[in-house]
Amino acid sequence: MWRRLKRFLPKSLYGRALLILILPVVILQITTAYIFYERHWSAVERTLSSTAAANLTLLVNEYERLRISEGRERALDQTRYLAAAMGVRVTSPSATEAKRASGRGRELFPIFYQHLEHEIDAPIGLYRTADNDRVEVTVALAPEALRFTFDRKRLASSTTYIFILWMVGTALILVAIAVLFLRNQIRPIVQLARAAEQFGLGQDVEEFRPRGASEVRRAGRAFLIMADRVRRAVASRTEMLAGISHDLRTPLTRMTLEMEMAKLDAKTRASLAADIEEMRHMIDEYLDFARGDAGEAALMVDIGTLLNELVEPYQRQGKMVTLLAPLEPVSLMLRPKAMRRCLQNILENALRYGKNATISTEISAAFLRIKIRDTGPGIPEEKQQDVFRPFLRLESSRNTRTGGVGLGLSIARDIAKSHGGEVTLENIRAEHGHILGLEVTLRLPRALVR
Repeated sequence: MWRRLKRFLPKSLYGRALLILILPVVILQITTAYIFYERHWSAVERTLSSTAAANLTLLVNEYERLRISEGRERALDQTRYLAAAMGVRVTSPSATEAKRASGRGRELFPIFYQHLEHEIDAPIGLYRTADNDRVEVTVALAPEALRFTFDRKRLASSTTYIFILWMVGTALILVAIAVLFLRNQIRPIVQLARAAEQFGLGQDVEEFRPRGASEVRRAGRAFLIMADRVRRAVASRTEMLAGISHDLRTPLTRMTLEMEMAKLDAKTRASLAADIEEMRHMIDEYLDFARGDAGEAALMVDIGTLLNELVEPYQRQGKMVTLLAPLEPVSLMLRPKAMRRCLQNILENALRYGKNATISTEISAAFLRIKIRDTGPGIPEEKQQDVFRPFLRLESSRNTRTGGVGLGLSIARDIAKSHGGEVTLENIRAEHGHILGLEVTLRLPRALVR
């Protein structure tokens, strides 16, 4: 029951705070109105109806008594005089009109009508006047009839509606004030969440300033301190890696120079050159993995252009890379060099194991999916998460020419996560279960914080 109800509850803090505030007010108003209606309004209506019915009964009885003793005209005059003191106007309609009105108006004032039926032993008609301010009661006596006209407020209390109006009106004013207050209190929390999301996606958060309640400002200041420490740590690591890169490449350059100057046969020279190039490639892979996407600013990038620039060099080299046209143009806030490295690593794996690759895109309201398919042997489902671990290769040999260093998918997933995305693997199978290839999906959120 609670789980079904939970689906209809607001998801945001602002919506839940409003619900916590408004729901008790609504329940209180409904309870108060119900109790007031049942205890006060009904009691007042019964009292008013009983009093009005008693007055009309008195006038009818007095009219019949005077008619027998003093005649119809004298009885009507005396009844009018007595009714005027009660605030009631008395007229004498025709018998035909009285008969037509007989039995009408029971639904207008049911309690009053019930009292009249109990007190007066004659056909009764009840209706409101055209201006809706007065009530007319017709009593069909034999052989004549009487019509009593009096104010409607003698049967219904107008203060009840005024009370309900004031109660609802003040509640709406209080809710409006609470909405404005809550919105101002929730806004700093929303800004903090947006800044944290921006920082998690590598975007600039220099415009964020702690605001709001003291607890929110404390959280904001703690976030800024944390963000500054992370930036300094990344900057220090980048500088350190730049130094390591220079120190590692210097002996390789010296080895290359000594190899060129040495008197070696062509086979030995080619072998040494291949080993040096392999070492240089391994160093580049390690540094790329350690460096991540540090120091690169996020830009608005057209995905179609990025994929075209990625695919063109492979197609010029004669490699079997196919790019399917996207369904619609789409741009995302990305770090272009890092994203190109991510896609390139996935594409290199597809070409290494599948000899060909097909790139396609799927666009939804929330995500962009870039899918790279190959026709290779695939990856067993139980090992698909292991391949994202650094330096792990499914290929048993340690030859970098056949299996690489084991960092391609690790780098790709780290870059995807730094953009708020994910990399997933899925084997493409035939109807009988035979693996036809592997599909790597890079999922990126479209609604990135700006």
